[in-house]
Amino acid sequence: MTTPALPSLEARVKLYRIGMGFAALQFVQAAVDLKVADALDDEPLGADELAKAVDADPDALGRLLRALSCLGFFEADEDGRFRHTELSRMIRQDSTWGAPDVIRFGWLHVPVSVLHHTADAVRTGEAAFPKVFGTQAQSYFVNDDPEAGAIFNRAMTANTILLNNAPALVAALAPRPGETVMDVGGGQGQLLLQLMEAYPDIHGVLLELEQVLPGVDERLRAGGALAARAELLAGDCRESVPGGADTYLYKHMMYMWDDDTVVAILRNTARAAASGARVVVVDMLLGGDSPFEEICTAVDLLMVLMGGGKRRSVDQFAALFEQAGLDYQGARSIEGDQSVLLTALVP
Repeated sequence: MTTPALPSLEARVKLYRIGMGFAALQFVQAAVDLKVADALDDEPLGADELAKAVDADPDALGRLLRALSCLGFFEADEDGRFRHTELSRMIRQDSTWGAPDVIRFGWLHVPVSVLHHTADAVRTGEAAFPKVFGTQAQSYFVNDDPEAGAIFNRAMTANTILLNNAPALVAALAPRPGETVMDVGGGQGQLLLQLMEAYPDIHGVLLELEQVLPGVDERLRAGGALAARAELLAGDCRESVPGGADTYLYKHMMYMWDDDTVVAILRNTARAAASGARVVVVDMLLGGDSPFEEICTAVDLLMVLMGGGKRRSVDQFAALFEQAGLDYQGARSIEGDQSVLLTALVP
């Protein structure tokens, strides 16, 4: 019997790289926990020096650093010392991007526990999250595990910074002078804050769950730099949406809900808003030649596990706007951004 030829070296290496993916994430998490990136400045340091700085075993830390160097975190020079890379600088605690929380959430017990049930979820089409935790994801993060919820919220804020071209998105939204912009489900208020800084003549309203509001950026809260033009409201858009805004903004939240819930949210908006008000959905879409496609398809499957949500195409969003009684105006891509801006008007 002829021995079949081995698959290509590229395919074999990729297989093992994927198979070790669980370890790669934990290696980066260990570097975050040990604050290795924080102990390293512009000058390269050896493993012994770094081990002393972070109170670690020199041999084990050297092995961790070599493994991380293969992933693009840190780089070894000819003398065996390690220097920063762009990736390793991102996971410093003093970085402005929140990347450590992206890693923390990825290794959190919540997604790890749910991912164990991927095959069952694909086989049955039933969400794994309620089976594992006994409740829906949104309720769990708010009511059952607020510490995990805080990490989740910070990771979502980091996503706003790292996956979005915020200046381009802010420019594309272009509210008119005197407009009131309501960011519905806007988390800690990062996008609304940037809009209010870029357009000093607008007013901003952040609608969020009551439990989320204490974590809103201090610049939007009472006494903050933008408080005079900002209003924080507690509410659930699935139940109702306040009136009075000229633009209703839904950024990266519709993918968390099934079609019926999205239509209900849009209908609540249509009922509350005045004729001519703008409804803007900012979301990552399926399909197309995008550097974010791998992330988008992964999140789409994760929504099967979490329950209810999904990523959608432009045509699917257009249909949902129509079902909600809104006049769909079209979609606009944002350069260097994972997002597409979809706009509709209230009749």
